[in-house]
Amino acid sequence: MQGKQPDAYKQQRERRRRAYASTPNLGAQFPQVEQLVLQMTFTDPTGRAKHSPQMHSFSPAGRAFFEVACPFSACIDGGFDLNPIIADIMNHGGHETSGTLDCQGWQSRDRSDEHRCLLKLHYTLSVRYKA
Repeated sequence: MQGKQPDAYKQQRERRRRAYASTPNLGAQFPQVEQLVLQMTFTDPTGRAKHSPQMHSFSPAGRAFFEVACPFSACIDGGFDLNPIIADIMNHGGHETSGTLDCQGWQSRDRSDEHRCLLKLHYTLSVRYKA
């Protein structure tokens, strides 16, 4: 993509920035948690793109922001919301969970169904609770 990015990309980044800024810290949201570690790998179902694995470690002072942007920079309205997964493991006192999520964004500005992103996120979430 050349030149100026369309407004949809700027709006998407701004929405994510505002959501992050308004999110409480992990200690306020989950006071029993000492550390939360999220490990992620991505798989492109078309096999055309490779993405580096990621690891995020959350401490009580860090923001409890569990939305992961799609690594495809041209993906619109995509990404992965891990909030329900994290809430579930916290509500049940679990220590580890893993699974797969699909990006539901579009890789074309007109958001036509034949250009859905569908990048797969494989995650492992580990929680360490305070003694």
